[in-house]
Amino acid sequence: MDPGIVDWVTSNFLPFEAELRRMLRHVCSGPAEIDDVIQEVYYKVLTMESMAHVREPRAFLVTMAKNVVLMRMRRDAIVNIEAVANLEDLNIEDGAPSPERVAVARAELRWILGLMANLPDRCKDVFRARRIEGLSQQETAASLNISEGIVEQETMRGMKLIQKMIASVGLNDEPSRDEAKKRKAGTRKQHAND
Repeated sequence: MDPGIVDWVTSNFLPFEAELRRMLRHVCSGPAEIDDVIQEVYYKVLTMESMAHVREPRAFLVTMAKNVVLMRMRRDAIVNIEAVANLEDLNIEDGAPSPERVAVARAELRWILGLMANLPDRCKDVFRARRIEGLSQQETAASLNISEGIVEQETMRGMKLIQKMIASVGLNDEPSRDEAKKRKAGTRKQHAND
């Protein structure tokens, strides 16, 4: 048995076991069957080669328990209709974002990084640490070897500069309404002078 998987079970399965048992009460015939399902899930997890593919341990374990219950139902000649109806109670959404959300988030990050590239160096470093890496003000100050006051000033400076860039460029690299009106007014003045 891989000690890494035993550690994974200890930190990810054991804290959730009581909740899983409560969920299984709706689909299993009694405490003995719940124990059997839990035991089978433990066995399947402990005999796996790796848990690296598991992003959401809770959803993984519920899905594994659901599959064990389904296999048991197929094996049994008599199936409790109520238990089948209650199987939907074991559905847990995967916490991972959809591919579309991942693509949008990456595009937004590229856009923000493009705006950040125009910031002064220290301001850019502070802004990246605070807003992108999610460091606290104290952690940012320690990592950049500056005071917390400077971190606060540079964060505000970065926010103001980015707001100005957005106001002048607009969202999605389209000119803002104010900027478009100014350009249009400038074009009219040129034509009037011609």
